[in-house]
Amino acid sequence: MNKRKLPIGVSNFQELIQGDYLFCDKTAMLGEFLSKGDKVTLITRPRRWGKTLNISMLQHFFASEVNGIRTAGLFDDLEIGRLEDGRYIREHQGKYPVIMLSFKDVNSDSFQGAYNAVYELILKVYSAYPYLFSSDKINELQVEQLYVIRKRQANQQKLESSLELLSQCLYQHHGKKVYILIDEYDTPLNKAYGNKEYLDAMVAFMRNLFSAALKDNATLERGVLTGILRVSKDSMLSGLNNLKTYTLLDQGYSSHFGLSEVEVQDLFTQQNLSTCMHAVKSWYNGYRVGDLVMYNPWSIIYCLSEEGRCDLYWVNTGNNDLIKQLIFSSNDSLKAQFEQLMQGEALTVPVDKHLAFDLLDRDETALWSLLLFAGYLTFQTSNLSLDSDLYDCVVEIPNHEIHRLYNRFFKEWLSSKFVNRGAYNAFLEHLVVGSVALFVQELSFFLRQSVSCFDTQFSRKSEGFYHGFVLAMLASLRITHYVKSNRESGLGRYDLLLIPKKEGLKAILLEFKQVRKEEELESSARLALDQIQTQAYHSELVQYPHVKEVVECGIAFSGKSVLVAYSIYDLVRKQYGAIVLTNRYCQEAY
Repeated sequence: MNKRKLPIGVSNFQELIQGDYLFCDKTAMLGEFLSKGDKVTLITRPRRWGKTLNISMLQHFFASEVNGIRTAGLFDDLEIGRLEDGRYIREHQGKYPVIMLSFKDVNSDSFQGAYNAVYELILKVYSAYPYLFSSDKINELQVEQLYVIRKRQANQQKLESSLELLSQCLYQHHGKKVYILIDEYDTPLNKAYGNKEYLDAMVAFMRNLFSAALKDNATLERGVLTGILRVSKDSMLSGLNNLKTYTLLDQGYSSHFGLSEVEVQDLFTQQNLSTCMHAVKSWYNGYRVGDLVMYNPWSIIYCLSEEGRCDLYWVNTGNNDLIKQLIFSSNDSLKAQFEQLMQGEALTVPVDKHLAFDLLDRDETALWSLLLFAGYLTFQTSNLSLDSDLYDCVVEIPNHEIHRLYNRFFKEWLSSKFVNRGAYNAFLEHLVVGSVALFVQELSFFLRQSVSCFDTQFSRKSEGFYHGFVLAMLASLRITHYVKSNRESGLGRYDLLLIPKKEGLKAILLEFKQVRKEEELESSARLALDQIQTQAYHSELVQYPHVKEVVECGIAFSGKSVLVAYSIYDLVRKQYGAIVLTNRYCQEAY
């Protein structure tokens, strides 16, 4: 069986169908769409999840021609043609004027630049209907307004009503109401994040543009928007009281974006690939959409193009700096929650379907919502809160690809504090082999170099360092060690435990203490070590018989000074070694 072409970079539906590309038939979405009564529909999904292709599918279904090419017959042999004996095609295919525009390339550093890009986009849309300028069904005033837009003479108010004007003219010419399809509606806000003046101006402009076209527009048949986020109801979409939203939490359209396991297996079979589906599943599955669990479609297509080799495909398609920045600048409580996620645990967080861009760096709910809806987390369960409009979601990292992205974040944070990669690797090596004095020497250097990347208040630097350090250990050592933090063992909870996966290395148990004065470092370090020993934190290691010894370290911080008291515990003989104390110069004192 010959392999079919893979549709990498193909987002035009007609090209996909007629170009003999490998594809998964999602035209049943049209039947679901037509069976619903929403006047305006917003569907949110992560980037590269088929939104643009499905918008193109809607355009080709309702329009009689696209880019001068007839659409008749395009859907006859597809799933929509088999639903209800072809009724949807007979009644709707090619029957409507359609306005389609995508904001995916509106990506400017200023409002004026974004405004100009939107103007060019609208001019491109207008150019698809040259016949309107000479139509005898459109009055003289409307034709004049069309020319004002086309000649780039429109002010902002005129431009904000340009889609409404176009829909009115199309309706009058064709005698049929208009479908308005808008792809990636929220992209213009991405660049505006962090610039209040730009953000406020962009929100106001887009709100007026959408409201004029989609609210109380008598010539509108139906409208569809796609994007990554449902921007706050008091923001860009506040003018649309006729909007029905379908997010990852909702059942509607859940099977039409992303790929099911059956669909993925069929695609691999069609390409004659015998790739282990267990590996593909662990790398790219795990996204819950409504009641379904779906695969990331972009990563699957790229995996197919690489003959079934798993790699980081989706995470490298966009700029992840905003996500990294928000995590690094978050509070200690949120970082502690990330420690749970990095250890494969799930946790319950509040999620808001309506995201406020201006609260991303100040509101935990906004951050969790962004991570979920943008595809950096998934949810196991979702329930409406008893006392608010938020949802209580049990979230987790969806798959190996996303986990590796977080690994990259935290490795970069830690390694950037060292002179070079070699110093960073030496730091890790000294830790895992139990060379405490050398490890503490590197740790002291790290603290002196580190500014408040994780914390903005100097008085909280040591506490913030602890959370950052744990996350970095989870990212850097999980291949060779089981990295566990804040777990119950013996009579209490330890801070950090590194358990080697292979025989021959010692386990490392760390307990952190923060003190105000350097004079308190020694007593605090001893106290931390005593806590480890009296609470028998090493008890958990009984489950790992290949581990014979554990280095137990009490680490005390004061600003950028660090001192450690440590001892080696023999798990076989159940004996403690001598207590060794480093001094403030990171040398072993006794």
